[in-house]
Amino acid sequence: MPQPSFPAPPFDAQSPTAWTSAMPQATERAPKPAADWLAWLLALAVLVFMAVFGLQAMRWSLAGGWHWLWMLVGLPFFGVFSVLAVTAVATRLRERRRVRVALENMSLERGEGLRVGEPLELRLRATVPAAQEGERTVAPQRIAMRLMLHRTLDAVGECCCEAIASREETRDGRLLYECELRADPGLDAPQWSVELHDAADHTGVPILTAALRRLPAR
Repeated sequence: MPQPSFPAPPFDAQSPTAWTSAMPQATERAPKPAADWLAWLLALAVLVFMAVFGLQAMRWSLAGGWHWLWMLVGLPFFGVFSVLAVTAVATRLRERRRVRVALENMSLERGEGLRVGEPLELRLRATVPAAQEGERTVAPQRIAMRLMLHRTLDAVGECCCEAIASREETRDGRLLYECELRADPGLDAPQWSVELHDAADHTGVPILTAALRRLPAR
């Protein structure tokens, strides 16, 4: 007669479907298409031409007489367009986009439950969210999966096994993180759970946590 399994007691699990890293976001230069660069260079050339024209008009005004009227044209042209040209160059050089490490549509597969002394297969499937304006989104390269035991139902979990899962791409375009965890024989606890962390994130905030159902030994 098969032995009954032990249902998992209530557990404060955090199983969101989307996640964004709490680490400070890196920035990078955003690649620009050739057409964008050409348009920017043409606009800059026009600004420089107008600024040079203003400077030349001020030089004509030095001839005296009625030529001083050129100063009324040259001074505003040189002042306005030279500032615009410098601003355009400075803005272009400072243009950067943030790199956001994030996942969405997350789904954690953890089998029927945990049997102490036997491997527990974990699979996290997810996708990379669409990037917003001024950013690029990427998935974490590696995820640390930890098996946690809770000595009492309200106790903080203690890590008894950890494995690193590397990012893989599946045929349907989703991402897959897969690994095995194992609780050493002799360990016993009323509550077991798994925690997933970005391996590069040192803030300690998990991607998600999930309770495990304890299964009897075979």
